[in-house]
Amino acid sequence: MLEFSIGLSAIQAAQRAMEVTGNNVANASTPGYHRQVVKLAAQAPMELNGQSYGRGVEVADVQRTINTQLEAAITTQTTQSGYVDTKLTSMNQIQSMIPTDASSIANELSSVFNDLQQASSQLGNPASRQTVVTQAQSLATQFNSLSANMDQMRTGMDSSIASSVSSINSMLTQIAGLNTQIARAVDQGVSPNDLLDTRDQLVNNVAQQMPLEIQQGQQQQITVLRSGAPLVIAGNAQQLQYSLDKNDQMQISVAGATTPLTIDNGSLGALLDARNNQLTDFRQRLDDLAQSVSQAFDAIQSTGVGLAGGFSQMTSQRPVSKSDAMLNAAGLTFPPTAGSVFIGVTNTATGQRTMAEVHIDPANQSLKDVATAIGTSNPNIQAFVNDQAGTVSLYANPGYKFDFAGGVDATPTTSFSAGTTVTATTGGVPSDPSNNTYTFTFLSSGTVGVTAGLQARVTDQNGNVMGTVNVGQGYESGQPTAATNGVTMTLSAGDVTAGDSLSTRAVGDPDSAGVLTALGLNTFFTGNDASTIKVNSQLVGNPDLLATSRSGQAGDTTNLQRFVSLQDGQLMGNGTLTFTKFFNNMVSDVGSQVSSLTQQSSTNQVLMTRLSDQQASVSGVDMNEEMMQVIKYQQLFQSGAKFISAVNEMYQQLFQSL
Repeated sequence: MLEFSIGLSAIQAAQRAMEVTGNNVANASTPGYHRQVVKLAAQAPMELNGQSYGRGVEVADVQRTINTQLEAAITTQTTQSGYVDTKLTSMNQIQSMIPTDASSIANELSSVFNDLQQASSQLGNPASRQTVVTQAQSLATQFNSLSANMDQMRTGMDSSIASSVSSINSMLTQIAGLNTQIARAVDQGVSPNDLLDTRDQLVNNVAQQMPLEIQQGQQQQITVLRSGAPLVIAGNAQQLQYSLDKNDQMQISVAGATTPLTIDNGSLGALLDARNNQLTDFRQRLDDLAQSVSQAFDAIQSTGVGLAGGFSQMTSQRPVSKSDAMLNAAGLTFPPTAGSVFIGVTNTATGQRTMAEVHIDPANQSLKDVATAIGTSNPNIQAFVNDQAGTVSLYANPGYKFDFAGGVDATPTTSFSAGTTVTATTGGVPSDPSNNTYTFTFLSSGTVGVTAGLQARVTDQNGNVMGTVNVGQGYESGQPTAATNGVTMTLSAGDVTAGDSLSTRAVGDPDSAGVLTALGLNTFFTGNDASTIKVNSQLVGNPDLLATSRSGQAGDTTNLQRFVSLQDGQLMGNGTLTFTKFFNNMVSDVGSQVSSLTQQSSTNQVLMTRLSDQQASVSGVDMNEEMMQVIKYQQLFQSGAKFISAVNEMYQQLFQSL
């Protein structure tokens, strides 16, 4: 009764087709689902008595409607969108943490400079010095806060990277498991369409986080690779791990491997890029700014004096790693260079001040060596090293004070003949920021303050003529007269002889080695970077220690003017940028990247929408079309049933007629 089999095949084919159609309808909104279609085919005919008889219909296959090239494009775009969107989120976070209002570092700096300018015009007002210190504390707090926020963001990124790696590992394991199930289904002759959809969705989910290479294998299995390293082969999955390299760079590798994978795309790639590059770069630039501000302010503070003049004792604020290590290998953030530091020692009873030069050689001197050199430079100053703390303390003998302000030797070196009866002194505040020795040579003989045209020629240590000074008629003996670059000369009454001379040392750079800043001796700030910068606690406790002058004389604001000049000094960007411009460039760079990424994100959304629309036209479920399929297969079912009913009726009539 072949007829019954044929009718039954129609019913069974219609039933299977209805199941597939129903599955399409049920999964119309399921992410990653591809519409399935039933492929019907005639069953193999039956041969009988030399005749071929049809045996009905069968379901030859259930296929996914899929365009592999389009799917590959979607996977690639998914990776790119994952990178851009995550990078945009990260850069928005960086932008939001950098204030641009009144509390920004640029505005805090401007306020410090304005307050310093006010202090220079209100030298006798202690409140003005307090204001400078308070505003500087606010500046340091902004550095600390921004640095802490960046550290917190880095910690958050590390957590996100760890979470992403864990998620990827889980999905790789699932992909390997699906590979096994798909191969088994293929071996059994079953169409593994739903398994393929699930696996493809997992692949895209992984690709959203990192770039992948996919290779098709046997039994519809896939191999997943990155940078040539297999992550999934058949039913086996590797696990990823994250670690920090020696430069604190986060890297991803296959568990057990030492060579990191190149993860330069996807959301994980964006996290790595933002953490290792952008955030690290902005943190480094912030540290650079804090260190440059600190160095500049410290160099001025340490080489000036406050209202009380010199110091009776002082302890360094920036410790070395080992007191017997050479200074260039002692862990100093601001390592000194070869040069000198001049220590002025004043007898508080007589006011007599002498300067001693201490040579600094960081490659061959330790902190202990420097302390010894300072102690032997003048019998009225002592230096002691605290080995445990890595600091040095300076002490002046009773009745003496010391400073590092440089200046001019009060007692010049003279080359006088018997005919020269004057006493000479020199002084002033050098305006030349270098060190020099000036020689005064009398051009003719005569009586100081009396002889008309009596002059002294001034030359520097290289023999360059700097000018002439009138010491004859019109000069009042015993009064200082301006010579050159802030240096003055004073002659008592008496006679001078042509060719006689006197020489004096003018120290405009009393710390050419930068050792005061390096060790933190009488500095404005303490700390080593944006996270640790603070106003020196001694200055906070006593704002009168603010180094307002170079000489200690009443009304001398030369050091305050040095502070103020930093506002326009191009001390950043290899001598091309001011502090404010450097910070504003940071803000601008973040904004530019956010703007570019925003545009890329919008472009990616358009591209992804187009690809999704194309995918929907190929693989999406159209409810109207599916309803038409339902009607078609319903008719097939009904036709098969009617055919069986008709055959049954025919056979009944046949049996009744017998």
